[in-house]
Amino acid sequence: MKPLRSLSSFCVLFIVLVVAAPQSFAEDWLYTVRKGDTIWGLSHKYLKDPLKFQEIQKYNNVELDRRIPPGVTLKFPMEYLKFAPAEVNVAAVNGTAHFVRRGIKEVLTLERTLVLDDILLTAKDSSVALIFADGSELLLGENSELVFDVQTKWGETGMVDSRMRLMKGSAEGRVRPLIGPGAKFEMQTPSAVATVRGTEFRVRVDENDPGIVYNEVDEGTVSVNLHENKASVKEGFGLKTATNLPLSKPKPLLPKPIFVNPQSKYPGHPVTLTWQSIDGAEGYYFELFEDAAMTKLVHKEVVTKNQAQLPSVELGDYSARVRGVDKEGLQGLNNSRRFTISPVPSSPELTQTSKEYLAGEPISFAWNAKNDATQYRWLLAKDRQFRSLVKEQEMANTQQQIEAGLPRGTYYWKVAAGNRNGFGVYSETERFDVRLPSAPIITPIAEEMSSDETLSLQWSQVELATEYRWQISGDSDFNTIVEAGVTIDTRVEVEGLPQQRLYIRVAAKGPFNKDRYSETKTVDVIEPSDGKAAFSIGSILLFILML
Repeated sequence: MKPLRSLSSFCVLFIVLVVAAPQSFAEDWLYTVRKGDTIWGLSHKYLKDPLKFQEIQKYNNVELDRRIPPGVTLKFPMEYLKFAPAEVNVAAVNGTAHFVRRGIKEVLTLERTLVLDDILLTAKDSSVALIFADGSELLLGENSELVFDVQTKWGETGMVDSRMRLMKGSAEGRVRPLIGPGAKFEMQTPSAVATVRGTEFRVRVDENDPGIVYNEVDEGTVSVNLHENKASVKEGFGLKTATNLPLSKPKPLLPKPIFVNPQSKYPGHPVTLTWQSIDGAEGYYFELFEDAAMTKLVHKEVVTKNQAQLPSVELGDYSARVRGVDKEGLQGLNNSRRFTISPVPSSPELTQTSKEYLAGEPISFAWNAKNDATQYRWLLAKDRQFRSLVKEQEMANTQQQIEAGLPRGTYYWKVAAGNRNGFGVYSETERFDVRLPSAPIITPIAEEMSSDETLSLQWSQVELATEYRWQISGDSDFNTIVEAGVTIDTRVEVEGLPQQRLYIRVAAKGPFNKDRYSETKTVDVIEPSDGKAAFSIGSILLFILML
């Protein structure tokens, strides 16, 4: 292995990630007094030499040690505090990783802990998840080399000093807020030093040019110093730095991708995840993890399209994470989904053939059985997104029927097959329409009739009708009803109608169907003839013939 260059040779660019934290003097550790605390007791707990408690008392201008009120802030010089080497725990090893200690290279396992001067190496398609003494987490990517320069724990103060060098590869961290002047989390690269104070970040050394470093921040703020220039990189921004170029301005990271129709369960392979395209994305960085914390990396790839097909991993629970990559190589904000690949049945095939029904007509639904299914979940809705559910039912058979039918409208339905592992993906959605029967059509009647005649009223039969309501009115708005009735037949005879213009209509009554009247017909009822006019005309004609 090549000898490591000195720490100072890498300090060309400084990157400081900060969140709001109380200011304090670098030489003092600040402690807030709790009920029952005394300087004597605190000195025995935190100081290398407990007998220096009197100096601490004078340093803080405290006269009565046992009467310090809670809430008072005490100052302890850093050089008085206990400190000891801190260890870094290995949370996960994915693939192959080694560590070098005092020149000896060994395979890294979960039982190992990493300490000062250790060198951590990951192979291709491998990663290591680390947990530091303060609970901060770091995921080291493939083909990476990380050197632990400082790992110090300041007694029981909670302060931990973690400093390391990322010689190559990539790392992403979730660092807890640092409290106190002795707390640090610093990562140095061949062209940058990142001091983190409670944030989520990614650092990546260019594989072709180690002088180029990509920095992306999800939380916190990054203060970048290069060639005596400074830039502030805020949350949601990134910065590409190079040792041979001036410091550029931070730029917004690409927004997080939005998954399209994500599922919580997939019925085995193949599994394809799709997300909405992002303007400005040259590609997408896709990762698959076993755990919800996304430390156990299973698969990663860069795809040019807005979808990725999972490799044939074992059945179980997984987390998928994706982010866009812009033309400069900066990776955008993450979006992730947790899902299960389980041996649940595949989607049933629907066998309903009719696309239209009458309101109130019995409707049958059917689908093909799946060999590995023990139950089915059937959904019926008024919208394609199934937000407005009409019915939902689980059953063991492969058919469902609505005997009473449905009201007029457009409907959608789908079915999922299930077993003891849960339900699989729903089938394709089928649509059908429910219409109302046509209104009755009145048989044409004479435009005029005498009041002594009988009106014979007939109309067409209406599907599913149980009875008919007919009305005869003296006005077109049917406010003055002359005659009306209800019948199960399609004809009626009416006598004794008044001498005036009359308006006639008929409505059928059936399931989800009533008060839908036919087109209005009219008839003029006139005075009946007494026979005198006919006799006079006949006499005149006879007289003419006799002449």
